[in-house]
Amino acid sequence: MRNWLKTLLFVSSFSPTLLVLAGVRYYTIRTIDSLVIQLSIISMFGMLLPFIILALVRREAQRERFSAKKVESADYYLLVFLASYASPVVMKIAEIDFLMAVITISLIFVVAWFVSNIPSHPILYLFKFRFYKIESSDGMVYTLITKRVIRSPRDVNRVMKLTSSMLME
Repeated sequence: MRNWLKTLLFVSSFSPTLLVLAGVRYYTIRTIDSLVIQLSIISMFGMLLPFIILALVRREAQRERFSAKKVESADYYLLVFLASYASPVVMKIAEIDFLMAVITISLIFVVAWFVSNIPSHPILYLFKFRFYKIESSDGMVYTLITKRVIRSPRDVNRVMKLTSSMLME
């Protein structure tokens, strides 16, 4: 799959932050204005985006045989995203400029474009998807997205390729 799918998947993991930001805005002005509605709609679309991407991958990608040598959970990255969901509240407390937030999000997008794989996606995690760091028999390390709990490398034998470093079961 293309690099843009991986980047969209990564950026969509920040969508709940927009919902929190809409809540902070509502709490601040005590009314539902156009910005609260816009942030809520964009957030909801962003939370649906990973499911659309995974459905596209399932439909378009071919299954390949895979031999794993080592598997370890990559769910610990969830802490980074959970901290980011609190950022609008922190930004309100510190009165950080919205333009600065846009610049920060843009920087995250650019970095995500060049990073070969992504950490766990909290929205997908809520729907029982798990992320694993998996090493193939030839030594290449991938990120694997699956709904199963993997206990042994032998459990992984058929995958679909999302990017050059990301697989889906």
